[in-house]
Amino acid sequence: MLHLYTDKELLELIAEGDEKAFRVFFDRYKDRFYAVVLKMTGSGYTAEEMVQDIFLQIWRNRATLKEIIKPESYFFTSLYRQVFKHYKQVALTEKALAALSGEAGSQHITDETILARESERLINEAITRLPQQQQLIFKMNKLEGLNRNEIAEKLQLSPNTVRNHLAEAIKSVKAHLSNTSAFYMLLVVLFTRK
Repeated sequence: MLHLYTDKELLELIAEGDEKAFRVFFDRYKDRFYAVVLKMTGSGYTAEEMVQDIFLQIWRNRATLKEIIKPESYFFTSLYRQVFKHYKQVALTEKALAALSGEAGSQHITDETILARESERLINEAITRLPQQQQLIFKMNKLEGLNRNEIAEKLQLSPNTVRNHLAEAIKSVKAHLSNTSAFYMLLVVLFTRK
């Protein structure tokens, strides 16, 4: 019967220590939380750890749950913050490893470097999902710096065909990046650094 309760109602019961309500809430969100973190980190292990941590925090802080107005937004924001902390820790670990190995002076691994690498990985992932012709035209334009007419001449296509392929490719890449929570988190990390 508890599965019919709204999130807000479940949180009120959890705040009172109701373990069955907590189990229903856990079952309702565990897979969604896992999917989000997995997409953002690319690590099943990290996703499992973070999901466990978020539910542990929910239970430990259950007395404050009644104050939450929009539970879904609140918990997904908490999840994003956890991933933010994870990326920050990864950056610190890489800096420490670089310093220990004597590379700190020559390589300068920074948060920005890590973010740039992750952004590049996500963009490349988006490009590889494009149809072959769009991939080629996108790379020629964005990576090699060729304009549409130059591409049309090299590929023996009409400039309009190149324009259409390029527009579709850009649209697909933007859609992939906007759907990639990790890219969103990278932007958050980049713009919230102290």
